Amino acid sequence: MRVRKPSRRFVLAGGSAAPFVTGAAADSVDPAVARCARWLAIDTEQRRLQLEWGALEGWLITHRSWYKLTPAKQAEIPEGARLAEIDARLDVLEVEAHALLKAMRPTPAKSVEAVIANLSVAARLIFVEDHPEAHGLIARAVRDLATFAGEK
Repeated sequence: MRVRKPSRRFVLAGGSAAPFVTGAAADSVDPAVARCARWLAIDTEQRRLQLEWGALEGWLITHRSWYKLTPAKQAEIPEGARLAEIDARLDVLEVEAHALLKAMRPTPAKSVEAVIANLSVAARLIFVEDHPEAHGLIARAVRDLATFAGEK
């Protein structure tokens, strides 16, 4: 049985996951901002897929006695194939997200938008349940910086 780590979700109030790279401005966006936007998009896809994976696994356990089946029998069930597809996609996303985080770390911000983008990623990486004060400070900083930069 493959167990997925619980996702760390945080959507900034009042906007999408990456409000700093939308529209025509996306073509001329700072590479640091683009990396953060891509990481946020990956995180959103991972969370969606993890929810689907969990629901599907629960259905398979309840309706098909999933873990009592041999791997060959599991492969015959259409829902089992979808579970495998999700699992494979999550593996790819995990590698890409890790590489993006590694690239973000040493790159200094060159704009307020890059600081906002980096903090948006940091807000998603911190469990609000584990560190409510830190999470709240980061979320507040994102909102404040966006206000100062004239973004809403």
